[in-house]
Amino acid sequence: IQRSVAKRTDFLGDFEPMNEKLAKRMIQICNAELVALFLIPLSATLMARGVGYSNDIPWQAEAGVSALIFAGLSFKYIKEAVTFEDGPFVKEPESLVSNDS
Repeated sequence: IQRSVAKRTDFLGDFEPMNEKLAKRMIQICNAELVALFLIPLSATLMARGVGYSNDIPWQAEAGVSALIFAGLSFKYIKEAVTFEDGPFVKEPESLVSNDS
C-alpha cells in the first residue's frame, strides 16, 4: 500500500520499486490463495459424500489433528510475516539491461 501511495503522489518518479524477495513472497501468497480457493470446494464436496469418513476414529482425535495442523501453519506464516525484512533495492547496471526495442 505504501508503495502504491508513493507511486501516485511522487510525480518525480523516484519511489522505491519492489525488490525480488518481496515480489517472490507476494507470488507465494497469491498462489496459496488460489490453491485455497480450489481446495475448499473440493474438500466440501468430498466431505458431503462421506469420502474418508470412519466411525472407528473419535471426532475429538480428528479435531485435535486439525487444530495442531492449523496452529502449526498459523505460527509458521505469522512468524514469516513478522520477521520479513525487505532488503535494499539493487538496481541493475545499465550494461545488463537490454534495450532491443
